[in-house]
Amino acid sequence: MTSSGAQRARALDLLGRGDMAGGIAGLEGHVAGAPDDAGAWLALGAAYAAEERWADAARALARGVEPGGGEEQIEARLAYARALVRLGRLDEAAAELRRGAAIEPPDPRALRELGVVLYDLRLYDEAARWLARACEAAPEDARAAFALGLAHEARREVAPAIAAYREAVRRAPSFADARLTLADALASIGEHERALGELEALLARERSHEQAARNREVLQRALAEMRARRLLGKTERELARSALVMEAQLRRREARAAPATAEGAAARQIVRYTAPLLELHVTLDAPNNGPGSGAIEALHLALTDPDRAARAEDDVFKVTVIGEDGRQAPVSYATGASLTLVREAIGCPMTQASALYTSLLKGSPSVDWGGATLRFASVPGTGGAPGGERHGLLVGQRA
Repeated sequence: MTSSGAQRARALDLLGRGDMAGGIAGLEGHVAGAPDDAGAWLALGAAYAAEERWADAARALARGVEPGGGEEQIEARLAYARALVRLGRLDEAAAELRRGAAIEPPDPRALRELGVVLYDLRLYDEAARWLARACEAAPEDARAAFALGLAHEARREVAPAIAAYREAVRRAPSFADARLTLADALASIGEHERALGELEALLARERSHEQAARNREVLQRALAEMRARRLLGKTERELARSALVMEAQLRRREARAAPATAEGAAARQIVRYTAPLLELHVTLDAPNNGPGSGAIEALHLALTDPDRAARAEDDVFKVTVIGEDGRQAPVSYATGASLTLVREAIGCPMTQASALYTSLLKGSPSVDWGGATLRFASVPGTGGAPGGERHGLLVGQRA
């Protein structure tokens, strides 16, 4: 063995025995005389990384990366990219990981880490594509599924995000971050019960998990408040005390039988309430204790003069909307009534009601939240109404 080779071997032996300073000094001396020894550069870069000397690690690992594939080169590119990430050089890290991911067959780690770096670069669509490939390439990699969920959520696609978080939990039931994030995502769409279930499952595994315990307490309070506030499932007695009825001074008019269903469900009725600019059609299930005692299944708000309601500034419901720039924005009577309906029907805060209503206005055919569905629909039985059939905002129990 040459003296250079012996020096390399001694340095690697020192690193293996935990003598980082001696091993690094030996490798530095070796590469000074053998600058083309890629393996030594990789070992030196790994030693620097272990000492968190990231700038030195990146320089050494860059010397060890060579063209071509092979397991050693995959490891080299991954190590180099990780050092670049530590230095905040994300564009360079992404470029290196792309080269690693191009080596066939692609290493699932390169796919996942490329997706994570692209996520950090806020390139969420591209991140989701690479992370989906990582999930396929490594069916048991929980972190790939978790990262895919984060990418979907960053794209405001909550349903696929929840599916990805669930997959992460399936792959690794003890993955605390995945369960916490899944619970947060479920709570964001009003699924408080299911969110609590995930937190209970986490606490069953880790009884001392403080964040899960705090989140559970917050969700329990929010669920209790939502159940107490929401009109869906309540009766006309609670409706009569609502801001929607009291502020708008809605008056109860006639009740009629609801259209028969194909399933032959028990008889239901629709009660109409009116005010100068709007009508409220309330669907009740079969009364169990006399008239007006049926539970509310749906609330359908229709404007009798939509143009006037859209022009008139809301001074009835006194709704305040905070714009994206943080400023208070005045709303019309139509918007004030609609937001009040959403807030009271499903028992959510006004900020959540505003977000759900905005989603409908932007073109979503329907929105689900907390076991309820929101959509625009025609009001049954208004075909003969002045001005023709009326359309309005329908909030009902999700089937």
